[in-house]
Amino acid sequence: MQPVLEALHSGDYDTAFELLVRTLAVGQGEAAGEAALLLAEAYSLYGEGGVEGAHRALEEGLASLPGLDTRPRYRSILGELRALEGAPEEEVRAILPSTTDPQSLYHQAQALMYLGLPEEALGILNQPLELPAFLAWRAQTLRGKAYERLGKTQEAAQAYRAAAEGALGLERYWNLVDAAAMFVEGGYGAEALEALELAQETLPELEDPEDAATRYYLIARAQLLLGNPSLALEAIQNSLKAEREGAEPAHGTPLVQGQALMQLGHPREAIAAFREAVRRGEDSDKSYALHELSVAHLESGELAEAEAVLREVVRDPEYGYLGEAWGDLAEVLYQLGRYDEARRAAQEAISQNALSAGHLILGNLAYDLLHLEEALEHYTLAAEKAPEGSRDWVTAQQMAIDTLAQLGFRRPEEIVARAEAVLPYLPPNDEWFQTLNRYLERARSLMGGNRTLN
Repeated sequence: MQPVLEALHSGDYDTAFELLVRTLAVGQGEAAGEAALLLAEAYSLYGEGGVEGAHRALEEGLASLPGLDTRPRYRSILGELRALEGAPEEEVRAILPSTTDPQSLYHQAQALMYLGLPEEALGILNQPLELPAFLAWRAQTLRGKAYERLGKTQEAAQAYRAAAEGALGLERYWNLVDAAAMFVEGGYGAEALEALELAQETLPELEDPEDAATRYYLIARAQLLLGNPSLALEAIQNSLKAEREGAEPAHGTPLVQGQALMQLGHPREAIAAFREAVRRGEDSDKSYALHELSVAHLESGELAEAEAVLREVVRDPEYGYLGEAWGDLAEVLYQLGRYDEARRAAQEAISQNALSAGHLILGNLAYDLLHLEEALEHYTLAAEKAPEGSRDWVTAQQMAIDTLAQLGFRRPEEIVARAEAVLPYLPPNDEWFQTLNRYLERARSLMGGNRTLN
């Protein structure tokens, strides 16, 4: 069977099927039984498209070798097929035998994945399994899928990378692309680009437009993570070109285009891209694109348009960033001077766990009314809850320092600490950079010391 195993690993499925069918036709006993099991395994690689062939191979094997259906590998393959066909869990578990045979365990893991039980599948796949090469890398791919379903992006990425090390040709390419996708989802831009560079080394001479669109899209997202919007925009233009050449249009392509334009400071150009993403998106994808569109309107000073879009977003109870949308709506309403509505929206943002956005607006409302103690409380909470370096964090720190200054430079040591923390995030030409430096100098003089920036 070695030539068959080599053909399956290299992706020469025509040769593998021809050799197996011939062996099964002329062989008897153990040789026919092994050929039948291997033929069923080969068909199982095609998923739903291979179910009929796999069942037929098992039947022919049983006809050639009575008792084959009692063997763990036979029953494990059968359990995988029945799970794929939608059989209930109880039926599949009744078929799957207790065994230590590695190939049988691989098929049991596949069956568990079809049943929607990724944790149980990982219980098998995280064991050392001595598998033939064509299944060894697939076991790693299956691990990647299981981790992906569980939301463990870093573990999924590493499993796909491990699969790529054993796979050949396009199967290596696809595993590397899957690894890159998981690195991107986990926020690891550099690792994603490294995987995509390795994938590019295995590209065929003529890349399929669908594959090209996906690869350039992931490059663009990775570049955005690394703070390179110009490179991201260049990559996403290539993805859009691949769509024009036959790839299926995806909502994420114009979405990333808009995000790159926003990072480049072109919100009006981003609006057109986000509108196209909205047109293409469905359900939560559409709500996400609408949210991005609203921010572009806000940055463009188009407050009425931003409000209208945000009202649509907050009507989606399933949207995963509902609190942030309420926070943005609160900011829009605040800028429109509709303070009571802004307060209610900010309180809704807080109730939806968008604490920094909500407290920031409540702080602004209190500050405008000269309720400085209340404002300071809200700004302090906003700074505590926002991720360091984020827009909300920078704004909250700035306003907390300003409020402390308005309160007669109360707690100068706090002014110094906050200023030292936030100044590295501000460009020297920012008006707040100069203001905060003045506050910093005054606070230091009140402390009677000569502290310098860390």
